[in-house]
Amino acid sequence: MKSFISLFLLFVLFSNVAAMVCPRGFSVVNNQKCLRVFSNKLKHLEAEIDCSYLGGTLVTVKTAIDNRGVANLASMSGATQVWIGMFCYPTGNTTTCYHDDNSGPLTYTSFAAGNPLYEGNGGCVYMSTSGKTSGQWFSAPCEVIGMPFVCEVPPTVYDATCTRNYNGYCYMPSHEMDIDTANTDYAKAQATCQDNGANLVSIHSKPEIDYIRAIYQSSSITRVYLGAQAFLPDTFDWQDGTQYDYDYTDPLATTKGDCLMMDLSKKDNNGMWSEISCTNIEYFLCKKKLVEPTAAPVVTTAGTMNTSPAAGDVEQKEVEKVNPKFHRVRSALPHRQELLDFSNCNTTIYMAPGVITSFGYPNTKPPATYCTWNVATLGPYRVGIYFTDFSVYNAVNVYDEYGNLITTAAYNKNPFQVLGTSNIVKITHDSRYDAIYSYTGFSATILPY
Repeated sequence: MKSFISLFLLFVLFSNVAAMVCPRGFSVVNNQKCLRVFSNKLKHLEAEIDCSYLGGTLVTVKTAIDNRGVANLASMSGATQVWIGMFCYPTGNTTTCYHDDNSGPLTYTSFAAGNPLYEGNGGCVYMSTSGKTSGQWFSAPCEVIGMPFVCEVPPTVYDATCTRNYNGYCYMPSHEMDIDTANTDYAKAQATCQDNGANLVSIHSKPEIDYIRAIYQSSSITRVYLGAQAFLPDTFDWQDGTQYDYDYTDPLATTKGDCLMMDLSKKDNNGMWSEISCTNIEYFLCKKKLVEPTAAPVVTTAGTMNTSPAAGDVEQKEVEKVNPKFHRVRSALPHRQELLDFSNCNTTIYMAPGVITSFGYPNTKPPATYCTWNVATLGPYRVGIYFTDFSVYNAVNVYDEYGNLITTAAYNKNPFQVLGTSNIVKITHDSRYDAIYSYTGFSATILPY
């Protein structure tokens, strides 16, 4: 009888505890992280790309408990060292080492003596998982060394019927749904989603974009409707009522319309949004919020959902709608503040997303100034530079992080893009002759891709 009562009390207790759930193939670590070790040896960017296809990043480590958990998980898989999710910019200290998940600079470190060592090694970081150095971090050349890695994705909500389960939502591509037509106009697409308890997709982060890109990676579909409509010219609202807190609009897009679509072509920087007529016939993507059950099955075998009691909560609170253009959703690296204009000329390191301009832009007679911009993105991404206005006499030069010239451009040009090869680029411009020859300078939007 006592055993029966004990089991009953245990069941009641578990039934009232929120359950943390990880996507298929991921394990719960420390009741708060969804992690998966990949044993194939990849270079850092290759590892980052593989994690992004899962809607995640390389693992972030923010406490000593996390550090031990990651080291133990990797060690049990046979890996003696693994890439982890942080990048250190070349300033010689840890104040400009940033987490991949956009949560800001490091608050906990486990660097071995002499690290981070950017000069000669690069800004990428790996963890040792064996011997006396187990749990210690080391700098390593990003694009030279291949090693195993650990991916981290957000926890989600258990739903046995959802095939594409990510971050508390079920994603339902129209071409995978049991419907009469997979492509239609905006109104009918939204109605179809609502018939299935969903809405056309809203997007709130770059990892979410990456997850969606991966859904269509092997399909021939090149664009889909997003769940946004304009309530003012060029100003959009998510129709599911969530906050418009992230913008990935293509700065060079020229089409106009009251709806938005996502580019899913084979371009390296696909995933960006542009305006489109709501009457266009397009494929679409539905997104349904999953309801957390009072209890979920605890299953730990690969290929099934993993759950573990935790206090984590994936609920998103509704807040007042805003629509800032290229809204920043991260803490920027420190910028020098002595300049009186908005060019960000001679910024120590300028983090995307944002805008840089020639000094004095858009004055018709810009001052003569030599400017350097060291532009960066978080570790998982590369730098995309989108020149939306361009009128210079001396060339604007764009270099990679090793000082190799990527491109050079001068005079009056239509809007154009330059895609960096890594997460750091350097841009230079000497404006001494711009005013003399009636050139007005440039403006460029910086985005991760």
